[in-house]
Amino acid sequence: MRGIASGKGDPPMKAAGLIAAAGLSSRMEDFKPLMELNGFPMIAMTVRSMRNAGIRNITVVTGFRGEEVRKVLDPLGVSIVENPRYRETDMLASVKLGLSSMDTGNGVFFLPGDVPLTEPETFRKLWNIREERAGKVSALIPMNGEKQIHPPYLSPEGCAGVLGYKGDFGLKGAMDAQDPLRVNVWDQGAGQDADVPGDFRAMEQYAKAHRGVSERICEKLYGEVSLPEHIRAHCRAVGELAAHMAEKLVEAGAYLDIELCRSGGCLHDLLRLSPHHEAAAETFLEEKGYLALARVVGAHKGFPEEPETLCREEVLVCLADKSILETSRVSFEERYRKALEKKPVKERILRDIRTCRRLAEEYEVMTGEKL
Repeated sequence: MRGIASGKGDPPMKAAGLIAAAGLSSRMEDFKPLMELNGFPMIAMTVRSMRNAGIRNITVVTGFRGEEVRKVLDPLGVSIVENPRYRETDMLASVKLGLSSMDTGNGVFFLPGDVPLTEPETFRKLWNIREERAGKVSALIPMNGEKQIHPPYLSPEGCAGVLGYKGDFGLKGAMDAQDPLRVNVWDQGAGQDADVPGDFRAMEQYAKAHRGVSERICEKLYGEVSLPEHIRAHCRAVGELAAHMAEKLVEAGAYLDIELCRSGGCLHDLLRLSPHHEAAAETFLEEKGYLALARVVGAHKGFPEEPETLCREEVLVCLADKSILETSRVSFEERYRKALEKKPVKERILRDIRTCRRLAEEYEVMTGEKL
């Protein structure tokens, strides 16, 4: 799978996001919102899937074990609505509670709490269709062939229609009553939910292959390879900068996996003491099933080909690395100082510096912030 990215940015998405996480998880034999994927509680990863698409106004409806879920959600800056009748009501009741508390003026994307792996391109495709239709559609439902997946989109009129639905067919009946437009997308992650343990095991493998990992897992991997502390400190600094840049670019209309950028930066020098350390780390992570992370880490040496855009995880992490010397932000010339002192200077070094400057200019144009 390629990096999750747009071209040079679309207009920022204005829709709100609603996540329903009030249920008992009775078929799972565990509590789904707190089950971990790549070191993150599932509910946190669901929130991040919306954040990666540029959705900022997110409401989560909680119920069972609500205080535990709130502790996970509080650092993420979402609004929380409690469904006190979670034991006796269905998902439609939670959706109605959430919609009643939200500003629905630009419409709402909806996810159950156990659908954490939706690609940002899926949100963007639906939003673009909404823009093209200029308010002439009440609801959009993404499809993988004949299979309905997530996230559906409700226009302001669609939100009102769901709130007013009095039928007996739950959320599906409320959505169908809005005469939705069904849109074909291809998003394997959006088709996965975790109803039973087998579903969750498949989800774990997909998350490992396609998403970033938590800082706790990064620290565990440092220990596994006995990475010296000064290299760990450099890696953490690159990861922090990469995540900051990704957040700013997403706010500007790009869509990137922010945690893939963070963890790619945190692990880029995981095997720096090994010969050909980029390739060694890529192989190491691939063997553990972290395929997207391996791709990002394996590409941080430089720019063998001129990248079309900064808005790809592997390009962004490489640029973040070229902006950090040990743990400090420096100019590209300072970062490459030792290489520039060797005469004659290799053309590859000069090309990398030119590329870094161009990408930094792209970042400034998109975000208004200088690197």
